[in-house]
Amino acid sequence: MEFSDKELALIEAAKSKASGASIGHVMLLVAMLAGLALMFAGLITSNVLAYLMMAAVGLSIALPQLGAGPKYEDLVKLLASKSKREDLAP
Repeated sequence: MEFSDKELALIEAAKSKASGASIGHVMLLVAMLAGLALMFAGLITSNVLAYLMMAAVGLSIALPQLGAGPKYEDLVKLLASKSKREDLAP
């Protein structure tokens, strides 16, 4: 499968966005663990921690789609068009 320069740029931007999302997930995990430690230390209540954890989970789910860079749908369109061309080739 050969890609044009524009398609390669799209793929590179997606790789960069995916690595940024991975870093964001790690940071959220550290923040969640810190919140748990604060709860055990008695500095925040379990109710506050529950709300913060729900927000962190929502952000974690949305993180790959947020920010600059191609969306998942753009990559699916690229791969679908490439696979159609491969099927049509003799």
